[in-house]
Amino acid sequence: MDRTGWIVIIACSLGLFLWFDGQKKSIEEQRKLIERNQQSSQVANPEGTGEGKEKKETQNGPVIEPIKEQLLTLSNGVADWTFTNIGGGIKTVALKEHNLESPKVVEKEGLKNASSIILNKYSKHPIGALSKGIGKFEGLNYELVSQNETEIEFSAESPEKLQVTKTFTLTQDKDPGEGYIIKMDLAVKYLGEGGNFSLNDYFLYAGSASQLQDGNSRDLYTGFEYMRGSKDKFRSLSYLKKDKDDIKGQELHEKLRWIGVSNQFFSTNLYVNESYESSVWASRFEVNSDQYASQGAIGLPKNITLNPGESKTWKYEIYTGPKSYQILKGLEGERKEIVGFDRMPIFGFFAEPFAVLLSWLMNLLHSGLGNFGWAIISITIIMRLSIWPITAKGTRAMKKMSKLAPMMQEIKEKHSKNPQKIQKETMKLYKDYGVNPIGGCLPLLLQMPIFIGYFAMLRSAVELRHEGWLGWVNDLSLPDSVGEVPGLGISINILPLLMGITMMFQMRMTPQAAGPNQKQMQIIMSIMPIFITVICYNFASALALYWTAGNIFSIGQTWASKKFGKEVELKKVDRSMKRPPLGAPGAQTKSTKSQQVRTGGGGRRKRR
Repeated sequence: MDRTGWIVIIACSLGLFLWFDGQKKSIEEQRKLIERNQQSSQVANPEGTGEGKEKKETQNGPVIEPIKEQLLTLSNGVADWTFTNIGGGIKTVALKEHNLESPKVVEKEGLKNASSIILNKYSKHPIGALSKGIGKFEGLNYELVSQNETEIEFSAESPEKLQVTKTFTLTQDKDPGEGYIIKMDLAVKYLGEGGNFSLNDYFLYAGSASQLQDGNSRDLYTGFEYMRGSKDKFRSLSYLKKDKDDIKGQELHEKLRWIGVSNQFFSTNLYVNESYESSVWASRFEVNSDQYASQGAIGLPKNITLNPGESKTWKYEIYTGPKSYQILKGLEGERKEIVGFDRMPIFGFFAEPFAVLLSWLMNLLHSGLGNFGWAIISITIIMRLSIWPITAKGTRAMKKMSKLAPMMQEIKEKHSKNPQKIQKETMKLYKDYGVNPIGGCLPLLLQMPIFIGYFAMLRSAVELRHEGWLGWVNDLSLPDSVGEVPGLGISINILPLLMGITMMFQMRMTPQAAGPNQKQMQIIMSIMPIFITVICYNFASALALYWTAGNIFSIGQTWASKKFGKEVELKKVDRSMKRPPLGAPGAQTKSTKSQQVRTGGGGRRKRR
C-alpha cells in the first residue's frame, strides 16, 4: 500500500477514534450532570417527593393488598420466556445458547456454570404491557385464560371498561427466526354501555435493553431503534437522555413496521404484521451508578375509536435473540437492519454490502474450518489473492515513480519560483514515461471498502462473542489482553502490537513514491504504525487479526515480487505515428472512383 493509502487510513482511523472519544466524554458529562441534579433535588426537597412522599400521605388510608404475581414459562430449544400476570406480558427471556460470562471468566472466578443472557432483566414492566407514555403503565392484573406447551392467553379489564386479551404463541427452531420469535395477538373490546373509547393514547411496550458488561464502547451500541417505510433509525443512550420530541410519542410516523431495543449483540424487536401510522416513545433509565438501559414502545394505530361492544385485533411478532444477520435476513419487514451494518460514523453508506458479504463468507468458512479465527485469516488471503494483479500493477507504478525522483527534483529546482510550471512539467514527465500518478492508489480503493465492511461487521458479530483462536485469544469480539502493565493499569494486547510491528516491516519493503514532499512523507510513514496501533489497540481482536494477517500477506507478496518479478525499466513511451509505405501490409491505398463522361445528355437516343 502506498503513502496516499496510509494517509487515507489514518484519516479514517482518526475520525473513528475522535467519534468514539467524543461519545464517551459526552456520556461521562451527562452522567455527572444527572448526579448533580439528583443532589440538588434532594436538597430542595428534604421531606421527600414523588414515590416516597406518596407513601407517607397514604399511610393513614386503607391498606391495599398488593397483587400477587403469577409467573409462567414457555420454552423451546433456544430460550425460556417467563410471563407475568402483572401487565400480561413477557417479564424476562433467558437465552440458552448465549452465556453472560466467557469461559475464561468462569474459570477465573471459579463459577460452576456460566449464566445465560437475560433480556428485559432490569425493567419493571413486561414486554407487551400497555402504556400511556414514558413511565405511564396501566399495571392491569391479568387473568390466565389458557395455557399449553406453546401458547398462553391473558385477559384483563380496565376501570374504563376496556377489555384486553393477549395471546402469545411460541415458534420452533425450524421456523423463520430459528425459535427466537413469539407471536402476539392483541385484542381490545369496549364493554361500556354508552359513548365511545379512544385508543390514541395507548402504546405497546417493547421492553428494555441494557449495556453488556463486556464489549467495546458498549454504550454506543445500546439504544432504541425503529423502522418506518424502508429506513430504520437508531437512537443511542446518549441521545435518549436529551429532550427530543420524536421519542416522546408526539410525532406521527407513517408505515411504522417495527421498533426495538438493542445492545451490542442482542435485540428485542416488536414487529407489526401490517404496518400502520402511529408514534413511538423511548427513554433511558439508570441500572446502577455506571450502567444504563434503553426502553421504548410503539403506539396503537391512530384515530381508532371503539363504540360499545366493538373490538379490534392486531398481530405482532416479538423477536428476542441475537443480532445475527444470518437469522434476521430471513425475516419479513427488513428486520436485518437491526444488525446495523450501515451505522458507521464514516463511510457507513457503502459499508453494509461489504459487511453482508464478509459475514456470509466468514460463517461459510467457519462451517468448514470450525474456528472463526482461521476463517478470518482465510478471508484475508482470499481477498488479497483476488486483488493481487491490481496490487502488483500498483507496485510497479510506485517503482516507476521512485525512479522519476531525480528528474522531479531537477524540475523543482529549475522552476522553484513557478509552481504552475512545476506542475505542468511534472505531468509532462509522467506522460513521457507512461507513469500513472494514481496507479498506486488502486489497491487502496479496493482494500478500504473491505476494511470498513470488516469493522462494521465485527462490531456487532455475535458469532465472535466468546470465540477463541489461539491460546491467549479467548474472545475475538474483545481485545486479546494477557495482563496489565504494572503500575499503569494499561492492558497488554498482543495482536495490536503484532499489527504495528508487521506494519513497520511492510512499509519499509514498499516502494516509496517520489514527490516534492518526500521527506515529510517519510516522517509520517515512520510514526504511522504507532498511530494506528494506538487507535486500534482496544478494538476487537478479530479486527487486529485481520489487519495483521493482511500485513504478513503483503510482506510475502512484496518479497515474492522482488525475488521472482521482473525489474521495472524506466523508458520513454514512443508516441510517434509512423505510417507504413504505400503497398506494405496494412497500408491504406487511395481508392479512385470511376468518373462518368457526359456525352450530350448521358447516351444516344434511338431514332424513330
